[in-house]
Amino acid sequence: MASLAILGGIGLLIGLILFVLKFANKSSSAGSTSSSSSGDNSKNNKKPSINRKVTLNPEADAKHILNSLKPSTTPLELLYTIATSPDNIAVASKSLEIRADMVTRKLAHLAQEAQKAADKEANATLDELLNDDDDNAWADDDEDDEAAQAAKAAKEEKKKQEAALAKATGKDAQDVTKVMLEGVDEDVLGMQWVKRNLTQLGVWPPPNFTTDTDSSTTTTMDEPTQRNLLMTMGRLNSRALNTHPELLSASPLGKIDPSYFQSTMEFRQRVLQTLDNVLRMACTLRSFKLVCTILDAIVMFKIGIMDVTSPKEREWFQTFMESKYGKEGTPRLILDETYLGVPTADPTTKEDDDVVVDKKEEEKNKLAQMIAQSRQVTTTDEKMSLEMQITRPHAEAFTKEKLIMCQRQGIPPQIGMQAYREAWFIIVRAYKLNDDGSSTRVNDVDWDGKMGGANPNHFTVMKENKHPIVEMLNEDTIALFEKELFEGGNDGTTTCDRKVVVGWPFVISNVAQKSGKVKIQLPPPDSPGKYEFSVTIKSQEFLCDVEEFKLVVDVAQGVKKGGGDGDDDKKEEEDMESKKDK
Repeated sequence: MASLAILGGIGLLIGLILFVLKFANKSSSAGSTSSSSSGDNSKNNKKPSINRKVTLNPEADAKHILNSLKPSTTPLELLYTIATSPDNIAVASKSLEIRADMVTRKLAHLAQEAQKAADKEANATLDELLNDDDDNAWADDDEDDEAAQAAKAAKEEKKKQEAALAKATGKDAQDVTKVMLEGVDEDVLGMQWVKRNLTQLGVWPPPNFTTDTDSSTTTTMDEPTQRNLLMTMGRLNSRALNTHPELLSASPLGKIDPSYFQSTMEFRQRVLQTLDNVLRMACTLRSFKLVCTILDAIVMFKIGIMDVTSPKEREWFQTFMESKYGKEGTPRLILDETYLGVPTADPTTKEDDDVVVDKKEEEKNKLAQMIAQSRQVTTTDEKMSLEMQITRPHAEAFTKEKLIMCQRQGIPPQIGMQAYREAWFIIVRAYKLNDDGSSTRVNDVDWDGKMGGANPNHFTVMKENKHPIVEMLNEDTIALFEKELFEGGNDGTTTCDRKVVVGWPFVISNVAQKSGKVKIQLPPPDSPGKYEFSVTIKSQEFLCDVEEFKLVVDVAQGVKKGGGDGDDDKKEEEDMESKKDK
């Protein structure tokens, strides 16, 4: 009986051992299957599962923006219009769709990682439990070998290079296992953080913004509209946001949501490009008020301010530029010489073999020589020439600072200087004066504004020629701008005050360029008499004073070419002889 009891106990022990082994095999198999499945899903989580392409319609977008403009449009209203244009809303919608997909895949990835950790803990073997507190108890003897250490260091360096390459090529932005997302990862800053801070600053909801339903509440905004307006207001208040302690702390830790902040850089480029295009359209419409509004909006968006006329903002900008570039670093233009007329020939300087000509002095005196060689402007001249000798007193201070930045960043100066761009914009208006030279600005109805033989109502000309811009404009929009130009309002301005003769940009790409000449071609008036040309120069980069000056030209009645009597040629010869006698 005793032997039977012993045999029974042994059999029970063997059965228990077999049961444990069978359970362990099943757990191992399940763990292997789970790991394999998890690996496949992990790969899928790293790749975007939606089409990232956006279909845009630039012509429809331009038409929407143009027909949203009015002569009374403010810089803020213009920026709102661009932010909510069809193409920008399409881009925002796609960005939100991509982000939603990233959030879904990131949550799935985190759930898988949590499951894997739970499975690992549940399936821990006896050896793992015993060695849990001493991971290196069974380390190989050659772990301290120099060759092993070198191999380990090389492996770590390779990982760093791969990580840097992935970041530079943008692969990290698509790998949700590495992307930090606001609302998913802890303490990550993104769109909602920007919204909270703009609300605290008192600029959210956007001031004076109205939707099609005439409501400014954010509850009626769709998500793409809200996203673009947040980017717009974020840019205009970037000084407060970029210096916020929370952002300064999160940035070094990488706790910045790229699905928002990277999109803000792309959005900024699109808005500035659109503003440049709208500026050209406004010059075609000849609206001085709208051109100035667009230039103000460009400066606001580039610098990051809410109002270009604010004394507080102007004082801040002045202080900032002086602290960075010194007293001479405040950007401005000095007009050394100005000229408007019809030069007979390009001035030249005779050089003798024994005389060295000072090229700088020659350039400086060039405009004076042109004035001396100019002839009488007539109504039949094809064009007049407006030329200005301009000096940039801030050139030296800007150059020194750029060189220091290049040295600090390890960039060759030749490459660093290539990215410089300083844009200014010239606006010309024309007025007819009385015979005694006094102004007729109070009442300029005696001059129809006809110049260069063209109909003074440029809208009529554009309609006849089927100009692309007019083809995009609604009749109501055309009527608004025609009324502004030719009827005006109660602001005391005249048609000449409101009408642009020509708008012309000039860009300085050499930061060290201290002086240079700017030349613009203008059509002469069709009627003889005295005319005053008002020239306004505004910056597209800086919050600085507007440069203005006036030039008076006496226009004589010209003789049409091909008249057969040669009077025009004879007159020109007499003018030349007169200049020689002097």
